[in-house]
Amino acid sequence: MAITLYDAVPSANSDRVKLVLKEKHLTYRRVTLNLRRLEQKKPEFLRLNPYGKVPVLVDGERVLFESCIINEYLDERYPDPPLMPSDPYLRARGRIIVDYMLNFLQPDWTPFRKEMLKQPAERNPKVIDTKQPILLERFRYVEAALDDRPFFLGTFSLTDIDVWPHPDFPRLNAWLERMKSRLSLEGTT
Repeated sequence: MAITLYDAVPSANSDRVKLVLKEKHLTYRRVTLNLRRLEQKKPEFLRLNPYGKVPVLVDGERVLFESCIINEYLDERYPDPPLMPSDPYLRARGRIIVDYMLNFLQPDWTPFRKEMLKQPAERNPKVIDTKQPILLERFRYVEAALDDRPFFLGTFSLTDIDVWPHPDFPRLNAWLERMKSRLSLEGTT
């Protein structure tokens, strides 16, 4: 069966899936959409993903969307090498960290990051002043979850891939450097 990945550049969500495909040494065909031209909103793409977002993975006749769900599928469908520990508690703990990042931290991170990418004179200080203390507190939880381990679950896992890239804390920064050193990260964007 042939694997096709619909992605965009830049797209952290697409990069997560590309990382897993590389870690698994899986070959795939890449279809890069131009989000500015709204290619993800065309009817033929909406048949693949009604959300109109990337990434979308097609594995033979199977169609999946949502990067973390795609990654779990790839890890189960192509189990060698495994990217999740066999311990059910560690797998659950990893899902909690990912859920925290995506559903609790990300909603505040996105508007903050958008402002920070603007030129200083164009930034909305109210957004920055409101979001920054919230983000600092939420990143502290993630920093504590990493603890002194090299990766979130002790060894490299889907949790690390699904959380990638985000934070700015000492242990998280060291983890970020370990993530960058992985050969599979080269050329993900």
